[in-house]
Amino acid sequence: MNKYKVALLFLTFSFLLFAQNHRISYEYSFKMDSLNKENIDKQLMILDITKDGSNYYSKEKFIYDSLSAEQFSKAKSIQSTDINLNALERKVKVTHSVSKNYPKLETIFHTYINGDSFAVKDFEKMKWKISPEILEIAGIKAQKATTDFGGRKWTAWFTTEIPFQDGPYKFQGLPGLILNLEDENNDHVFKFVESKKLNWQPSIIEEDGEKELMITKQNFSQLWKNYQKDPAVKIRQIIMNDDVQVRITDKDGRELSQSEIIRNREMRAKERLKKINNFLELNLYQ
Repeated sequence: MNKYKVALLFLTFSFLLFAQNHRISYEYSFKMDSLNKENIDKQLMILDITKDGSNYYSKEKFIYDSLSAEQFSKAKSIQSTDINLNALERKVKVTHSVSKNYPKLETIFHTYINGDSFAVKDFEKMKWKISPEILEIAGIKAQKATTDFGGRKWTAWFTTEIPFQDGPYKFQGLPGLILNLEDENNDHVFKFVESKKLNWQPSIIEEDGEKELMITKQNFSQLWKNYQKDPAVKIRQIIMNDDVQVRITDKDGRELSQSEIIRNREMRAKERLKKINNFLELNLYQ
């Protein structure tokens, strides 16, 4: 009887221990240009875990959002329009984020198309094949698992020593935390950096009807196709609005015509799209 009480006490303690808020950090390496795979970008990604769900996001994006909000607030208080965030923005390589709810582990992909915010709910359950291979990662015992997701084949290394059925991006559903993850071509690679408990509760991204439009994966794919065909549609609509005055000058101070503004925006967007074609979730951007 005493042994039973001790075992029950241990299980209860373990549950409480891992019910605490955790922050998992990953180094995310990715190759967004399929024609120039020698160009590798990196970003530190955060997975905040609470009892209600998790939130995955770029640390640099979080810093940028926080500092930009602070600068806008200061500028508003002194009625100034002098705000320059270019230096901060250049450090942000990943703009999307993912929130998951527990215990269903439904995921919501938060992202942008042409400046508009979208939330894409995903109910797809990942089908994992667990293998017997064992690997030690940062002193933690991890086991191999594979799956097909987003038009790619993935290999994950998960640990039951940190028993959260979660991982970076939308990845989840294994009997433990995913530490390392990579696709078969090494185009998108996540490497575990650290895990630490938080003595405060991080906020989880929630649906905001005023800022985000909730859409299906099919709708998102269609919107992306439309943007690729006409990336200047938004600036064109703004300029053609008689109630809005847009004035842009070139480096010599010459004011650009409406057609020049639209043409320049379209050219820059198309050049950028040529170099962004190797998304983590390929079938979402088809």
